[in-house]
Amino acid sequence: MQQAEQRLRIIKQLLIWQLIGAFLVGLAALLWGPVAGLGAFLGGFIAWLPNCYFAFRAFKYRGARAARLIVRSFYAGAAGKMLLTAGLFTLVFVNVRPLNAPAVFIGFATVQALSWVVPLVYTKLETRKL
Repeated sequence: MQQAEQRLRIIKQLLIWQLIGAFLVGLAALLWGPVAGLGAFLGGFIAWLPNCYFAFRAFKYRGARAARLIVRSFYAGAAGKMLLTAGLFTLVFVNVRPLNAPAVFIGFATVQALSWVVPLVYTKLETRKL
């Protein structure tokens, strides 16, 4: 049970850092102008929001008795995440004018990369505490 609690803490930290990352990449891109700043923030937001949805769906159930529900919720979360990501990209590219497309993709990739970095750093810090 302790491992499950630790995983949920890491997931919460990840989502917090991804939101912070979306703002930071947007602020950094402001160096290239307000259009780039907005595009980078929107790209980061496009990465963050579907990850929140996935985390909510995938980690809704716990325990061995809920194994089928867990598997089903992971598949539903992954499918929903893909659809939400595609939908958000569509909304941004159709409705936001002017738009700096490279900034959108850089923001998306930067926040998505935090999905690898934050758990590694957090786990390393946790093992140092022990």
